Amino acid sequence: MFEEVRTAVAALERAARDLDPALIDGPGAANLLQAFGRGERVCAAAKALLARRVDETGAWRGNGHRSAAHWVAEATGETVGAAARTLETARVLGSLPETDAAFRSGMLSETQAAEITSAAASDPSAEAALLEAASSTSVKGLRDRCRETRAGAEENDVAWARRLHVERRAHEWTDPDGTYRIDARLAPDAGARFSAAWKVHTDRVFQDARRAGRREPRAAYAADALVALASEGPCKPVQVGVVVDSAALVRGHTKSGERCEIKGVGPVPVTTARGLLDDAAVTVMTRDGDDITAVSRPTRTIPTKLRKALEARYPTCGVRACANDQFLEIDHVVPVADRGRTEIGNLWRLCSHHHRLKTYGGWIVIGQNGDRTLVPPDDPDPP
Repeated sequence: MFEEVRTAVAALERAARDLDPALIDGPGAANLLQAFGRGERVCAAAKALLARRVDETGAWRGNGHRSAAHWVAEATGETVGAAARTLETARVLGSLPETDAAFRSGMLSETQAAEITSAAASDPSAEAALLEAASSTSVKGLRDRCRETRAGAEENDVAWARRLHVERRAHEWTDPDGTYRIDARLAPDAGARFSAAWKVHTDRVFQDARRAGRREPRAAYAADALVALASEGPCKPVQVGVVVDSAALVRGHTKSGERCEIKGVGPVPVTTARGLLDDAAVTVMTRDGDDITAVSRPTRTIPTKLRKALEARYPTCGVRACANDQFLEIDHVVPVADRGRTEIGNLWRLCSHHHRLKTYGGWIVIGQNGDRTLVPPDDPDPP
């Protein structure tokens, strides 16, 4: 095995060294590219399987590395994140024989294998359909299908929504050339609000540039818009579109074949969609099968006078023991999805932490209007 692999790698090295693209016509270049692409996919599969074995045996521990992913990253010249994804893919392959065979034969790229293993690990019965999607659609199309599969496999809607919130992250760093970089991972409702506000600023920057006779890539305008969003805030009320099956909205979670998604984001927990009903400028399209049965108006759900009254009544978070007075959010005590009314007796202001506990943690409101608090869902003796 070792000699066979070394011989194959040496042959590839010679082919790459002797390759002169200028001497090859277009069709020939296309054929060679496809051949090298398949070789790359086969090598990626072998690399993943061997990385898993290095992890299983602990062979990486003898060189002072922090983890198997760090060892694989150094051995392959990849980032630690990419190496970790390779290991995760390889760990799941053992339970997905069809995907394992397709990856080994060069039918799947490393990206496709990672998407399929991630989704099929949640729902093994979807493996065949995802492999078919990989052969018939783009990587984006496959990712969309995998996202739908993962969403459909979630058994606890509230726990899913909570996990999406808990796993939020944002990082900043500076590239070697001095460029400022950022990366963020947001819950879908937060991401939808951010994206909507960002796009409005991007369109404004684009129109200003056109009027001034300037033409640059839209990505450059998006960068300018990001700075404008941070310094100026939203141009106008943020609008978010939600599409959800009426039965799922009432029930509180989706069943197989039902849909709950934020337009431009993808499948989301029904708990998240319900939370957005209390928010500003949300358009909700309710479905029954393939028919849209109702469309809410994209207007703010809290009138200005009522908002000011709530600000006066709740200058700090409405939870008794909380004195937070920053970035308070208006919440319906009885949710809109449960026919809660938008009136002073059913509204209070919460800090983002307590709002999340109520919406995603299942915490319960007790007390009377103006003197309320939250208790955990398993509190045997609420005050």
